[in-house]
Formats: sequence, C-alpha cells, structure tokens
Amino acid sequence: MQICVILAGVLDPKWPLPQGDWLNDPALLDCIARKLSPFDEAALEVALRLRESLPQATLSVWMPDGPGAPGLMRAIAAHKPEHVGLLNIPDAVRWDPAACAREVAAGLRAAGSGSLWLTGREFGDLDDGTFCAWLAREAGVPLVTMAEELRVQDDGTLRALRTRSKVTELVRVPPACVVTLTNARSNRLRHPLMKNVMLAKKLSIETVAHASSVTARIAPAQFVVATGAQRERRAPLGAAAGLDAQLDAVLELLDSACPT
Repeated sequence: MQICVILAGVLDPKWPLPQGDWLNDPALLDCIARKLSPFDEAALEVALRLRESLPQATLSVWMPDGPGAPGLMRAIAAHKPEHVGLLNIPDAVRWDPAACAREVAAGLRAAGSGSLWLTGREFGDLDDGTFCAWLAREAGVPLVTMAEELRVQDDGTLRALRTRSKVTELVRVPPACVVTLTNARSNRLRHPLMKNVMLAKKLSIETVAHASSVTARIAPAQFVVATGAQRERRAPLGAAAGLDAQLDAVLELLDSACPT
C-alpha cells in the first residue's frame, strides 16, 4: 500500500501579524514562521502508525509550496517518510477550495502518489472546510471524514475510528479513498530523533510543477490581475424581471460556482 499525506502549513500563532494591509499584500506574511495545524499533525501521526502496521506500505508527504514550506517540509522529513515533495500551486488558486483541490489532485497524479490520501480536516489558513470534499470529488473516490485513527483489521481491511458524543464507530476505508483526520489525545504527533532532524536539514526537496488551465472562482483582485484570470460578467437583471427569472439566475450562478 502507498500512503499519501497532504499537508498545508499554517501561520504560527506565536508570531504577531505584521503591521500593514496584509490582506491586500500577502507578502507581508512571508516572514512569519509556518507550522502544522493540530489536524495535520494528527494526519501525519496516523499515517506513520499505519505504515508501521503494514510492512509493505510506503509513505509520501506532499505540501503546497510557498514561503516557509521548505523549512516545514524538512521538519516533516525528520519523521522519515519514503518521499517528501512540494506542489507548485498558483497563489490565486489557493483562495478557491474547488480549484485548489483540482490542482492538488493533478499534482498528486503526476507524482504517482497512490490512492489512499490522508489530510487534516482543515487545509491550511485559507480553507473554508470544503477542500477535502472537493479533493475526493476530483479524485473520484469515497470520502471518510473526522477520523481519529486508522486500524488494520485481522482480515486485512482498513477501518477508520470515529467518535460522536458517546458513540464510537468503525468505518470501512476502501483502498482508494480520501480520509480526513481530526486531533485527539491518541494521535498526537511524536517527536523525531535528533539525528533524523540533522539529516533532514540537508535534504533536497522536490517540487512538482504541471501545466494547468485551472481558474479560481474566488480570489483577491491582485491575484486575478497577476494571473490574468477573468470571469465572465453578465448583464444584471432589470427591475422588471420576475421572480422566476431571478431564481433561474441564482441557480445558474450556483451551478457555475459549485457544480454537482
């Protein structure tokens, strides 16, 4: 089995946000250190345990590139996955979870990263909670959410443990699946060995870039201008338009924004 973990660094909350209009000038955030969110730490720990339970399993870890990503990936590499790499994701696309999922899925396919994809239940600072669902849709595989553990059963099947209030359930995980992990006491990320930390500092990290025509539906104005992305604008409905015409326009907008 080839296990793939998709992570996204978040801004370290120990660092104060810089002065200035950093919403319109994201470069101001480049100097802030990145770290893994508790959910991504859980995903990495669960993947490490799963590899230990499956002697033939291999582990690859991928992350979008950007400020702080190489240093954070070297910290992850100290846990000794078989492969680590960065995905070249355009800045404008990262604001749109659907477009970002298409880019990530395409990059993982280009890298040949197996079919079992693990990630935290939230993907970085810009995720609105829908990235993982979009990723499963783009991969064409089932989605198992809010898992706390992955257990290998006696018959070789994989089960995800989830807790809802006082109810604990084991959900079957097919070989091709996207699984999102949430944090729990049982999946706190271990500390790597110091010798592995020192070796990881010298590691050369691969960056996968691929040609893409993905256009973000939602992006800050400066990213849209920089990437040349354009959205088709339709003439507004007149005041005399009836309720049916207004409803049709809303449904058309929703369909183009989030097709099902």
